[in-house]
Amino acid sequence: MSRIIIDADLCIKLGGSDKYKFLLNVLPLAADDIYMHTCAYNEVKMPPSAVKQLKKLVEDGTVKIVDERELSNNDLVVYNLSYNMLAAVTLDPGRPNKNKGEVCSLAYAKATGITIFATDENNLQQIIDSRLNTGIDDIHCLRIVDIIMKARNGEIDITRKTAKAIWVIAGKNKDDFDNKIWPL
Repeated sequence: MSRIIIDADLCIKLGGSDKYKFLLNVLPLAADDIYMHTCAYNEVKMPPSAVKQLKKLVEDGTVKIVDERELSNNDLVVYNLSYNMLAAVTLDPGRPNKNKGEVCSLAYAKATGITIFATDENNLQQIIDSRLNTGIDDIHCLRIVDIIMKARNGEIDITRKTAKAIWVIAGKNKDDFDNKIWPL
């Protein structure tokens, strides 16, 4: 993949271990250009290992922090329309910051033609399909399970053992990995 935009939840899950630096070592395998919206970046506050790994990726220039202030006027119109369409169904007025990183990231992706959103939200693709995808620069979610399937299919250079460790550190069921995701 050439360009992706990443969400805080993916960073938190991949970066959840000081011993296994999956965010630092695996995320760069997913795409040539990796972007993260400022709002999503500011959501990564814990665990300390995820914060440290993400900061290193930003310092190295592997992850580029972006926001709508840098968009052209035309792209800003698309951003604002996309933001409002998503906000209507995903933002809770009682908790206005919950899901804001996802909404900002997806609106930025739509405005700039980034077609891959790296997240670990289960039901987000249905919302994207109903609110944003029109057949032009459609956005697709790349979840941890998708990264592992790419490794299983030889598209990303990750061993089964590493993939299983990623799965477990991300808080997923080890038996599901062994029986459904990547059986021996």
